[in-house]
Amino acid sequence: MEREVVALALIALTGAFIQSGLGFGFGLFFVPFAALVVAPRDAVALSMILGTLLAAGSYVEYRPRVGPMAIAPLVVGAIAGTPLGLIVLLKADQALLHLLVALAVFVSAVVNLATGPAKSGPARPDPVVRQTLVGVVGGIIRGAVSMGGPPIVLYQHWIGGGALLIRGKLFAYFFWVGVPATLMAVPTGVFGGPVMKGALLALPALAVGIVIGRLVRPSLSEAWFRRSSMIMLALTAAVAAIGVLRTAYL
Repeated sequence: MEREVVALALIALTGAFIQSGLGFGFGLFFVPFAALVVAPRDAVALSMILGTLLAAGSYVEYRPRVGPMAIAPLVVGAIAGTPLGLIVLLKADQALLHLLVALAVFVSAVVNLATGPAKSGPARPDPVVRQTLVGVVGGIIRGAVSMGGPPIVLYQHWIGGGALLIRGKLFAYFFWVGVPATLMAVPTGVFGGPVMKGALLALPALAVGIVIGRLVRPSLSEAWFRRSSMIMLALTAAVAAIGVLRTAYL
């Protein structure tokens, strides 16, 4: 039990550090590693609780804070798209769908890495209709294969505006989407006693990860912020694709 707690704390700390520095990545990192320590269902439930708390902490401490209206169409689109994703989850070949999404994220991240420096200067126009459509896509993918974050990350990097703005929008998005998503999961009973205890014990590590990420942020240049984000997306997509291939096609 003690080893399990220590392992979960270290995983939570590292995931919090990644998200605090880049604006995303906690769930992508935490779930696969935590599933080596606890049951996969508990790993997902822990990620939902800790990820929501992390998003709240990051959103509160980050300056300049992005107001909810700036990402409201993304959030509304994601919440609307999630039920559609759940329908896909029930009807589609999950292994093939997960593989296709992982490959699409991997290719997009690699292309972004290969295209050179991020867009400099002001951010691109970000109309409500386009934001909403991207949010719907993210929600559908979230509901279908639990990988709703990458489309939002890729979109925000395409919009541009610099690391400060991109990170702020991601913090705001994951907070305002994470709260209703976690509340919707409460009636399912996934947040049992062991999960709540594990989340409570991991909280100090989560706080340490936020602090370390906050300290590292100023030393992360615009170019390395973009590279690190794309590398994180590519690695997690590759791991997801390999996992699907190993379990379903090999």
